[in-house]
Amino acid sequence: MAELAGRLRYLRNAEAVIAFALPAALIAHWTPAEQPIAWPLRAGGLVLVSALLLQGALYWHLKLECVTTRTDLPTWFAPLYTALRRANLVAFAVFAILLAAAAATGTPRADLGWSAALLAFAMLEHVNYYQRQLMYDTGRDLRAVWRRKSLRRAALGEDLRRARAESAARA
Repeated sequence: MAELAGRLRYLRNAEAVIAFALPAALIAHWTPAEQPIAWPLRAGGLVLVSALLLQGALYWHLKLECVTTRTDLPTWFAPLYTALRRANLVAFAVFAILLAAAAATGTPRADLGWSAALLAFAMLEHVNYYQRQLMYDTGRDLRAVWRRKSLRRAALGEDLRRARAESAARA
């Protein structure tokens, strides 16, 4: 139990730190650029990535609470994460349209590239949380994927499906 709690604490803390450290590092990297920067476009990508990382941090925090208090996920988990999952998809579509419009108006390639990369990163995080686990950071996890020859279902997505099914069964 202590090992699982430690792992969940690590995941929660890592997601939360990266949600703030990544934008800070990228802004520091971009600031000395000699060319003008399309800050609204790049900032939009940073917001998407950070929002996804914070969704993960909250989820791992809730899982840690479940493990340490031996309780279930709160009743508000499923409605919140269902709304977040849908909002992510809408945000991705809107941002993709903004990127296409920016490309049509001659926005510099560097701005388009960074923004597209951030959109792709946010979309991969969404898949990692809601569909299939994409991050494997231990040798044991990698060996299990190799043995199964498939990616594991995402823990958040599985908890969301289970919570919605339980809610439907009670109704």
